[in-house]
Amino acid sequence: MTTQKTILCVEDEDDLRSDIAEELEAANYRVLQAANGSEALALLEKNRPDLVLCDITMPGLGGYDVLKALREQGSMVDVPFIFLTALAERNDVLTGKQAGADDYLVKPIDYEILLATISARLDQVARVQTSAVHRAEESWQEILKASQGRTVEALYKATFAFDRFLVGVVIVDEAGAVRVMNKEAQRILAEEDGLGASQGILKGSVAKQNNKLYSAIEKAFEEETLDEIISFPRLSGGRPYLVLIPGQRFSPEERPEAVVLLVIDTEQRAKVSGDTLVRLYNLTPSETRVALMLIDGKRLDQIAEELEVAQTTVVFHLKNLFRKTDTNRQADLVRVLLSVPLRTAAD
Repeated sequence: MTTQKTILCVEDEDDLRSDIAEELEAANYRVLQAANGSEALALLEKNRPDLVLCDITMPGLGGYDVLKALREQGSMVDVPFIFLTALAERNDVLTGKQAGADDYLVKPIDYEILLATISARLDQVARVQTSAVHRAEESWQEILKASQGRTVEALYKATFAFDRFLVGVVIVDEAGAVRVMNKEAQRILAEEDGLGASQGILKGSVAKQNNKLYSAIEKAFEEETLDEIISFPRLSGGRPYLVLIPGQRFSPEERPEAVVLLVIDTEQRAKVSGDTLVRLYNLTPSETRVALMLIDGKRLDQIAEELEVAQTTVVFHLKNLFRKTDTNRQADLVRVLLSVPLRTAAD
């Protein structure tokens, strides 16, 4: 089922705004209405629309002010923005484009052109999102497919598919001995800041967490649906490392020679804002905050305490995250969130 797209319509003429909203709702869009720039900014604090339609000339904050504020919010830098205006001169159009608007529609509004323009812009965003998600998922599936071959040699090339993600990939045997790792994993383990490779064995600085790690690795050789997440605190006091351990037993007859672990430096991930997650999954600001805290390895009660909300509110956001990422378990959700592409092939 296609998720209903949300359009923010900012227009100070009440009748025109109502007419636009009516046309958009008839076309199966959800519409947020604002009579001026101040109302628009208030709505943007709590909502992330899929597209903004905005008049230029309004009392108080005008359209350029709204556009500037939107583009300064990292999580909404790529939301399509369309100006609605009676200013039809070529210089007016150029000014709007140069300010960062994606399109410029002149009043009186031709509703067929309006709907066609909106559809084209949303389709463009969807193509970018789908491409990015597919690239991430293809890389992950390539690793799992290679691991089904049960040989470290088969895993070697697939592992480096993750070099353009901020995700370390480590291949270990049953004893936790490192057989292969990509560049990000090499960087993480070389820091020896709470997680490293002692005598070739993957090992953290906390004995209790190491016991969990080795137990999970042992299970990964036997189970297909395992999805363990183990947090290792940094000696420096920064954000923790996370080790994600998926099950990799593909059949009773096929036991892997080694298993794939994903190692995440959440300190490094924190340097990347929630922009990528917002773009890929159309998250609201609250959902993005919860998602980033889950990436940090925080429990639901910790998230509720830090956000100063009830745990039921966090659960509500979690359910939305499940729906938007097509997952149904917290471990699967974190794996998806951590597998989004955060570097291009050129990086």
